[in-house]
Amino acid sequence: MNRLNIVDFHTHFLPAGWEVYRAPGRPVDPLWQRIGTKISDLDALIADSDAAGIAQRVIGVALSMVAAPDADLRAVSRRLNDDLAATVARHPDRLFALATVDAYDGEEAAREARRAIVELGLSGLFLDSAKGDKLLDAPEARPVLKLAAELGVPVFVHPINPEPLATQLAGLGRLGTRLSRGTINAAAAIALVSSGVFEELPELRVVITALGVSALALTGPFGELPSIFTDAPPGKRRHLYTDIMPAEARFIRFVTSLVGADHVLTGSDWPILGHDPTQEILAKSFEAAGLSADEQRLIAGQNALDLLLNRNRQQERRSA
Repeated sequence: MNRLNIVDFHTHFLPAGWEVYRAPGRPVDPLWQRIGTKISDLDALIADSDAAGIAQRVIGVALSMVAAPDADLRAVSRRLNDDLAATVARHPDRLFALATVDAYDGEEAAREARRAIVELGLSGLFLDSAKGDKLLDAPEARPVLKLAAELGVPVFVHPINPEPLATQLAGLGRLGTRLSRGTINAAAAIALVSSGVFEELPELRVVITALGVSALALTGPFGELPSIFTDAPPGKRRHLYTDIMPAEARFIRFVTSLVGADHVLTGSDWPILGHDPTQEILAKSFEAAGLSADEQRLIAGQNALDLLLNRNRQQERRSA
């Protein structure tokens, strides 16, 4: 079995001094009881990566995970990005980090995003799918998206708990949570496609999670939205990527058939799901999905590296 170069694009980690936010009076979620302090244990992250054979991980933090709704999100973002950069500096050969900003804060968010990427050296942006009644195609989010396109860095669009849908589906337990979060993630992707954002920003690259994969299936086949995933005319760019978690063969086959192997990334949602895409698991799933050796290489890690290192290539072209 050939050893895969695995890059996990979907990892959660809280730098030292940060804790998961819990609203006053709200009971502790059993999920967070299970996770405990692992999400802020850097040694555990590296140890789990070694055990799974994961070469590098991309860490990110959602604002809603660490900040109260009425918090000063600008200050939170700035301090968090400083700490994420410090975390990467401890293991620069093993970690990338995505800058966290409030995407719906207009030019202020874009300024912090530029600082985090240009000055701190972070590798992309970690954005919420929505805020209130706004999706990521909202005018307030455009400055951040323009900056990402300008700098050539990926945007990871992460789910939130949307209201009132999250409350409406709460009776379904953990499945209801996943359904509501997947719905808002899919909605953000569809909004970007249907609003013309990708035509306006041809260099923009957006990653959505496996929970939002329904958006990929809904663009194109029914005629309401343009397909941007199949072979496109010359000059037409494909903008959306998705991760695979868990790494099941049938899901890998499905997603790859929609977007192509060059737009699929490996993700674990560490430590939320409680398992990693190990060398053995991925190799067996890739084989069962019928992927070629080159497709396996792309999905395991090369696609992620191409996104993360695109900024360096853009800078080289500009200075040439």
